[in-house]
Amino acid sequence: MKLLTLVENTSTGGILKSEHGLSVLVESDGQYVLFDTGQSDCIIHNAKTLNVNLEMINKIVLSHGHYDHVGGLKYILQHTKAPIIAHPEIFRKRYSKKGDKLRYIGIEDKEFFENLSAHFQFSTTPTEVIKNVYTTGFVDLKTDFEEVDKDFVFESNGKYIKDNVPDDLSLVLNLKEGLFIVFGCAHRGIINIMNHSEKIFNKKVIGFIGGTHLGPANSLQKEKTIKQLHKILQLKIIGPSHCTGIAMTCVLAKEFPDKILYNNAGTMLDVGD
Repeated sequence: MKLLTLVENTSTGGILKSEHGLSVLVESDGQYVLFDTGQSDCIIHNAKTLNVNLEMINKIVLSHGHYDHVGGLKYILQHTKAPIIAHPEIFRKRYSKKGDKLRYIGIEDKEFFENLSAHFQFSTTPTEVIKNVYTTGFVDLKTDFEEVDKDFVFESNGKYIKDNVPDDLSLVLNLKEGLFIVFGCAHRGIINIMNHSEKIFNKKVIGFIGGTHLGPANSLQKEKTIKQLHKILQLKIIGPSHCTGIAMTCVLAKEFPDKILYNNAGTMLDVGD
């Protein structure tokens, strides 16, 4: 299987665009899965620059309903009508609330996308996307140190309620050697998500790329996450992206110099069969 990062906060090569967002293309046996779409038409420019034919996409998976992961969908739908797999809570009206200030961070409603001929397949459980590529489905919060951003709220009947982002899901690549995870933002915690995946597939995680949301996490979560990562001896690739942030990526690079992968827009990774 091969992974090509189409959108990320930083880019390689000088001719690719970057933005606060994420999109990863997964290729396996001639089938293509697009995981997230970034926040704008940046994905169209980068796909064209990298000679990616978006019409070849077989499935689209959306990690959660935040603008920086779904904003590019309206542009993608001009090139493909591939089925879209997501959690049913993806259309919550979401905000970041700091004091009295509200900033909308959600996406357009379901009807908006359906008017663009989008076809959604909603599921809360692990779902096979293509052979050996699955979604995690809903991930329980079980560790005592991982938590969802305290500033996240959603609007319901005129009230703002704490948003624990239940729609947060990741991709699991079921390889011969073990599991490889592609996170969107990992709002439910990377250790939670890896533990969840290992339990479902009865295999160990050997690597990951994607957003870890460790950038805005509190110091205890950062510290304990690193401690847990050191215990995963079979882990070969740590590819922090997007919401990990530069500072935390540098910390991970120092902690895991032989495992770190700087996963920017344009990065290609072959993870094997």
